[in-house]
Amino acid sequence: MKKRIILTCLLVAAIAIAIFWWRSTRSSGEVKIIAAAPVQRGTVRKVLEETGIIKAQVGAIVKVGARATGAIERMLVRVGDPVRQGQQVAVIDSRELRAQIAEAEAQLAEAEAQATYLHSSAERLATLYAQTYVSRDEVENARQRAEIAARQVTARRATLDALQVRLSYTAIKSPINGVVSQIAAQEGEMVVAGLQVANLVTVIDTSRLEMWTYVDETDIGQVRIGQIVEFKVDAYPERTFSGTIRTIQPQPEVRDNIVYYQAIADIAASEAALLRPEMTTQAQIVVQVKDDVLLIPNNALKWVDDRQVIFVQGDDGSIRRVVPDLGLAGVSQSEVLSGLKLGEKVATQVALPGAKAAEKDRAKSKEKAKS
Repeated sequence: MKKRIILTCLLVAAIAIAIFWWRSTRSSGEVKIIAAAPVQRGTVRKVLEETGIIKAQVGAIVKVGARATGAIERMLVRVGDPVRQGQQVAVIDSRELRAQIAEAEAQLAEAEAQATYLHSSAERLATLYAQTYVSRDEVENARQRAEIAARQVTARRATLDALQVRLSYTAIKSPINGVVSQIAAQEGEMVVAGLQVANLVTVIDTSRLEMWTYVDETDIGQVRIGQIVEFKVDAYPERTFSGTIRTIQPQPEVRDNIVYYQAIADIAASEAALLRPEMTTQAQIVVQVKDDVLLIPNNALKWVDDRQVIFVQGDDGSIRRVVPDLGLAGVSQSEVLSGLKLGEKVATQVALPGAKAAEKDRAKSKEKAKS
């Protein structure tokens, strides 16, 4: 009797385990759609995600120097001040030069007066020679003295012009429009003109910026001159800037044993005004665009049995599995060439049979999104 009771209990337990296993197996074989999105028509873009850096164009950074010797009398700008082309930014003490100019002007006036007198004398002697009152030698001597005086005037004028040019060097002016980015000297400091021009002020034209994008060697074959580049900087996280690729450098740059090529993009002046050199960028190079195509979210692509499939939800709640015929893949959407219709709902989040399958689906979906 006791043995029969034990057998009965074991039988009931076995039946319960079998029922539980059967229900688990049956439920694990079903696909449940948690979230879905409609098939849409629109534009898809293939982009290359790269890093870059903002740089000033050649000639956009100018170091304003001094070609005159003397103490800095006044510094007229500070770091951050906007300046215009031709605007005076500093003044070098010019008292000594002005004294030399005054002396040169007096010497020039004296030379001009002497030249005028000798020229008149030569003409008067020439008239007297025609009347045979003076000899030919006297006339020739007078003409020579007049010519020497004229050459002296030319020399004095050249000396004065040179001094005035040197005086102009004491007024330091910005050669470009821009912003003062650095001041290397202060009022009272001595500037000595020599073989190397002393740098006083650095001016940067912030409207002339470009972006250097570092493209992996595996992607550089897809990059072309004229392509659009969209990028963000940490200073303006909500804003997307854009540029156009102007050139692709042939010389590679190796970093951490990875070969990169520089694609340089021009930036519009209106956008460059907000940026600064050496800012780091997160860039997307638009390498291909397709308009008016059927699109599905990338998270609708699921990996099942080592294949990409799409689960389509019918109006009656039924679910069918479709092996997609895909076209251009974008960052968040992909083109569907066939197998789906506009407006059909595709699963973006599903519960796949078995935990391992779900885990595999998540891993491969993430890998697909990165690629």
